[in-house]
Amino acid sequence: DMSLARRRPRRQNRQMPKRFRDVLPVPPPTVPAGVRELPPASVGEVITSNESSALPRIVFCTTPNIFGLVRQYFSSTPPSHDPEEYVTITDLSSIPGSPPVNEVSNPPDSQYHPYPNRSSFELGDWYWNQGVQKSQGDFVKLIEILGDSAFSCGDVRSTQWKKVNSRLGLNEYDKEDGVEWEDEDAGWKRTPVSINVPFSRTTDTPGPWVYQAADLYHRSLVSVIREKIANARDSKLFHYEPYELRWHPPHLDDEVPIYGDLYTCPAFHEAHGKLQELPREPGCNLPRVVAGLMFWSDATQLTSFGNAKLWPTYMYFGNESKYRRCKPSCNLSNHVAYFETLPDSFKDFTGGKGMNPECATHCHRELFHEQWKILLDDEFLEAYEHGIVIHCCDGITRRFYPRIFTYSADYPEK
Repeated sequence: DMSLARRRPRRQNRQMPKRFRDVLPVPPPTVPAGVRELPPASVGEVITSNESSALPRIVFCTTPNIFGLVRQYFSSTPPSHDPEEYVTITDLSSIPGSPPVNEVSNPPDSQYHPYPNRSSFELGDWYWNQGVQKSQGDFVKLIEILGDSAFSCGDVRSTQWKKVNSRLGLNEYDKEDGVEWEDEDAGWKRTPVSINVPFSRTTDTPGPWVYQAADLYHRSLVSVIREKIANARDSKLFHYEPYELRWHPPHLDDEVPIYGDLYTCPAFHEAHGKLQELPREPGCNLPRVVAGLMFWSDATQLTSFGNAKLWPTYMYFGNESKYRRCKPSCNLSNHVAYFETLPDSFKDFTGGKGMNPECATHCHRELFHEQWKILLDDEFLEAYEHGIVIHCCDGITRRFYPRIFTYSADYPEK
């Protein structure tokens, strides 16, 4: 006789409980290219929304993805450019071994730069990295390199060793002009920064005195925006139109908003709505786009001992996904300035005894604000009010209006 367990029929296609299932991340639902002309009901729908308005407005809404997320736009037509259709699993996760999306294939020997080939690289690595005093083990290692079938004596013989060693010891920042990192071709500028230092009436020279504190090295924000929009490498994943990301929980009657990126948050939506309500530029009917700017700065200590430090400032675009902004391999951080602090010579300017803490804090704050005035120059203010006309990589010319949304920084006046 068979036991009860053996007589029981075996169930096929068993699945783990939902709480134990691990589902890979997927992007929000996409809008197929054929739907952007006339959206059919099978892919998206035009719905009437009564939110925040006395009159109903017509908006375009996509179908849900596997997690039930829906994209709801602020117009009745689908977007002309949909970055979500180019999103891959690599953009949403850090899976080991997955190559970057924008990885460019290099020539076979470029990975050994400045060595011209693999044989020269292995021999040079043995010479420089196996210690000054070679041991018997190092000799065995040399025999293994020379005896390898992939080793080519001809490649080693043709290598210009003096030139290679010179490149290995070269520091590209060691220049004689004193502005080591400044690159005029990249748009870097040097602008002197001056502040008014107040002297009390009890001093020999009362009143405000002009003090040239430092030179600010910076780039034009408008030129960085133009360079970014015209960059074909990043244009596919750049969001020209914001949208609301919504989810309908099974236990609720209404949808709830989901916030994850800047272009899905209410602040960006409000800026987009205000921009569309502004009067257009005379004779211009181009699409108007908000360029969401996000700044970050922090002082960086350069040495373990001493006071050598830099204060770099970076600019990000909130029109790009946070999953890509946080990846250094995507190179989405735009270096725009090096902020300066009051130098040691400031004490000599104030009489050698320094100033009281309140006045010192005021001077630090004034220097910080003067540097931001240089960054937010007339060109940027003109673009803020009237926009920048840029021909995008998708063939559409748009007018971009920069808007500052976030600024992550420390306390410079301390």
